[in-house]
Amino acid sequence: MAPLKNIVWVGAGRLSLPLLKRVAATEKFTIKLLVRNLSTYSSLPSGLASAHQVDYSDHKALVNHLRGQDIVIVFTSLVPGNGHDIKHIALINAAIDAGVQYFIPSEWALDSAGVMGSTNERYGPTLPTDMVLAPKRTSHNYLLSRAAEGKIKFAAVYPGVMFEISFQNGSFRFDVATRAACLADDGVNPFPATTLGTLSRVIMSLFTNPALISNRFYHVIDGVLTQQEVFRALEKESRVPWTRTSYSTKEEYADSLMTPFFGGLQVFSKIDNELLGVGFGEVELRNEVERVVRALL
Repeated sequence: MAPLKNIVWVGAGRLSLPLLKRVAATEKFTIKLLVRNLSTYSSLPSGLASAHQVDYSDHKALVNHLRGQDIVIVFTSLVPGNGHDIKHIALINAAIDAGVQYFIPSEWALDSAGVMGSTNERYGPTLPTDMVLAPKRTSHNYLLSRAAEGKIKFAAVYPGVMFEISFQNGSFRFDVATRAACLADDGVNPFPATTLGTLSRVIMSLFTNPALISNRFYHVIDGVLTQQEVFRALEKESRVPWTRTSYSTKEEYADSLMTPFFGGLQVFSKIDNELLGVGFGEVELRNEVERVVRALL
């Protein structure tokens, strides 16, 4: 099966942009970028074929943008009120009407769907239903329904916590300026984690081998971390003591993003790294933590 060439890349936020830079730099793909407000971006990666501002409620315009493309890959915030599900449904419908064959939804976190089909192979417990994750479930259930009708094929990727981005978006709750950290449940809960470099390779594996885009959910990680390990690296590299406090993911943050990410709810017991061309253990996460921490300080 021939590699995919014409890519529609949706979104250019904190996670999307560094991945887009890595993929565009290979010069293997013709990438059309779609964003909600083009004026908010002072610079975009070189190597893009084009960039467009779109209204996701304008079905006809979306179809025109997607016509002649091989695949749509989406990056959008899962924060409530961002319209995660509405945007996905609009893009899926437009992709189908435009004749796009493949779709990669905006998952890029912990597993909110669970293993596909009836099987003894388990990847770990599925996250419980709540208002934060509801839009994600709506999105992938809609995509599953359209795939069942033979209208489109998809692959979703669960890389766990993108730990480099967690420093930027504040989810780690480390304040470098005041040398203060607030850890979930004292920071002892393990979480699966992946680097930007590994995830970009996974994305390119899907583009170059579309047979992998076969209506399934993939689990890929570089390893397992705890917030306490990251905190110790911060304190060691800064060479000054930090103030550390803790909060309960079961009480204070029961309905927040902190619980699924750092509440110890999910560590993958099976991974798909080999299928997607990335070896497990090729990246030493603790070395990466030290590298990111040094740059942060």
